[in-house]
Amino acid sequence: MEFYPNFLIARWSNMKAALFSILTLFFAIHLQASEKPFQRFSALPVLAYSEETSLQYGAMLLLFFKPVEGGTQVSSIDLVALGSLENQYQLRTKPHFYFLGDKLFMPSEFSISKWCGSIYERSAEGSFDPLDDYENFHFYGKLPFEMSFGIPNSLPVRYGLVFETDYRENTLDSAWQISKRFQDGFFAGVGYSLAYDSRDNFNWPTRGFYARFEENFYFGDFSFHREKLDFRTYFPIIWNTTFSIGALWQQSRGSSIPFDYLSGPDGTARFRGVDSHIWNDTQAMIWQFELRKTLFWRLAGTIFFETLQSGPHFGKLFSNQIHTSVGFGGRLALNRSEKLYARGDISLIDGKHIGLTIYLREAF
Repeated sequence: MEFYPNFLIARWSNMKAALFSILTLFFAIHLQASEKPFQRFSALPVLAYSEETSLQYGAMLLLFFKPVEGGTQVSSIDLVALGSLENQYQLRTKPHFYFLGDKLFMPSEFSISKWCGSIYERSAEGSFDPLDDYENFHFYGKLPFEMSFGIPNSLPVRYGLVFETDYRENTLDSAWQISKRFQDGFFAGVGYSLAYDSRDNFNWPTRGFYARFEENFYFGDFSFHREKLDFRTYFPIIWNTTFSIGALWQQSRGSSIPFDYLSGPDGTARFRGVDSHIWNDTQAMIWQFELRKTLFWRLAGTIFFETLQSGPHFGKLFSNQIHTSVGFGGRLALNRSEKLYARGDISLIDGKHIGLTIYLREAF
């Protein structure tokens, strides 16, 4: 499961002050290390607001490491530290390391937070408004080992193992009840993955194909398993423009599934501009279509269209309501040599709700 800082998603009702956080993107250039000969880091200040958290403040730091042991890929660490005037905090890191001549790739993720969130009706037909709000203490760790040992360098295939751990304590704001086994507890997971990746760049691909299947089995206070199939393809067209297509299928099955491990949007990358737990169900399918274009200096832009389908089984994906997100975004290059951008996206959800997403790296 991937986790994203909640301040990066805002509805229009909370967006006035949240828009101020866009301005922090334009100060990033002054906090970057020199790109000659190798850029070591980039930093972004963060300032935002929501009704649930009040004023939010913090910083994002990206560290870059030269290829080692005969490899060609640049390793990196994403660090995010956030606080709020409501005594909430988030500490998150995403180390992406290549070892042994790029034969071993470890896209890890670790976080600890005390933050707030919302619980939504479990259905694609559910309301855009939450059933309840909650405060959450959460620790999460994910350690994948993606390998290509024994595979020719000409064949861009990786196989691997995935290990996860999760501990949470949730406090609901109202009398609306959800079974405690779906609120608090500790569980661990183990899984496997298989990937094909012919993209020409990890951060800003302009051509190539990516496919990855992952299955995870969880045990502890929760018992369930998840499957995910991720397809992406990229075509260069005209005027430094790339047409990108993404398709993501998810399934969560078991006797006790945490509400935030159900299948559905994450709100920042796959179906942008909504809270990450909305319209979740046992299965979900997300389609994404995007045009990306580099402009001038460190700037780039995108326009996109996305659809979300969810349901209790595969047949219901096509009979339940289909949600849509259409929008555009701006990009600011934090590391030009690695084509790594900070992004701000504005989405129109189902033709009537406006969402704002600010984050690092591309959505897919």
